[in-house]
Amino acid sequence: MLKKSLSSVRIYYPKYSTTEILKRISESLESLKNYLPLKLVVLFGSYAKKTYTAASDIDLLIVYEGKKREDAYIRCRKILNITRLELHIYSESEYNDNKQTVERMIKDSTLLYTT
Repeated sequence: MLKKSLSSVRIYYPKYSTTEILKRISESLESLKNYLPLKLVVLFGSYAKKTYTAASDIDLLIVYEGKKREDAYIRCRKILNITRLELHIYSESEYNDNKQTVERMIKDSTLLYTT
């Protein structure tokens, strides 16, 4: 978000704070659970570490039970409706196949939901 400054220098601030992101995701969890049988939801990356900038994306891991669903990405994006959201959506079997890689990705993360 652009804020006015007195000089010719433009200063940009992140659109959301970590607190705002956590609130928006938490408010959407019920809708997500109605769509997908959730196993795990984790905020990771710069927003979880609170090192985000105006250029940062918002990394969210979603793991669900059952077979891979081709429409999961589009539906979750519509439900969450957060600008700059980078979804990482895996079925439980995909998560298990890539567990070491995913666990490295989500180091220093914020757990939002687990079963």
